[in-house]
Amino acid sequence: MSVTDALLQWRSREVFPTDLSSVDLRGLSSELRLRSVFSARVTNAEFLQEVSTVVDDMLAGKIDIATGRWQLMKKLKVLGYDPMTGFPDDMANIPPAEVGSLKDLSSERRLNLILDTNMRVAANYGRMVAGNTEYARRWYPAWKLIRVYTREHPRGSVDSHSAGWELRWHDAGEAVAWEGAVESPMIALKDSPIWQALGDGSGGYTDTLNNPFPPFAFNSGLGWTAVSRADCVMLGLINGEEISGKMDGSMTPSPKELKNAFDRLNPDLRKALEESWAA
Repeated sequence: MSVTDALLQWRSREVFPTDLSSVDLRGLSSELRLRSVFSARVTNAEFLQEVSTVVDDMLAGKIDIATGRWQLMKKLKVLGYDPMTGFPDDMANIPPAEVGSLKDLSSERRLNLILDTNMRVAANYGRMVAGNTEYARRWYPAWKLIRVYTREHPRGSVDSHSAGWELRWHDAGEAVAWEGAVESPMIALKDSPIWQALGDGSGGYTDTLNNPFPPFAFNSGLGWTAVSRADCVMLGLINGEEISGKMDGSMTPSPKELKNAFDRLNPDLRKALEESWAA
């Protein structure tokens, strides 16, 4: 992973206060998501700016997630956040949150989700950029999906009540007519459409993040490892002097996409955002 690329990705983002739910946010394009610092039902720009600062420090190796979580908890107290009433003088009508639940901004679960997801998205975007050079695509033409973090109830287990990654891979492959090495599942060339299909939740999965790189879904413990050219040749993924193409990692939402996103917000939020993003 290139930390520099990860930091550049993160620092290109703008604070995006929103009253949209997690379901509604899935309707936003990956380009807009990659340009925004946001979280479902979080309308306070000052808190999101603190999230931006904390994740920046985590990516730079200055602090760990426990310290970052403590800083966000402290900021929430300063801002007067209450799970039942939200922020004082909130610009939108946010439903009350059960204390300690995932909807409670001050809960350890929610803060861990915010920090872990944002840090890993930025880090893996940076890794994708580093893997997009001609040298990297020639000598390490493919990615392999592997487990990098343990989970108490990994997807696919009985207690997870969720489809496992082998099935998700199969469904994503079917969606894009992907053909790979049967004996080595979950390996694909870097420019394969299966990565975007996996991130889009092809097959009907609604917990994904819409990016062609890990984490492909919230709270996922899976990541990437690069696959060597020799292994790709052995698996029949490439031959001769062939190299994989570049992955698409656009971060520029179109003016139409921005307008569509802003139009879905509370009027006060929309006005504030239009002024902020136009600055």
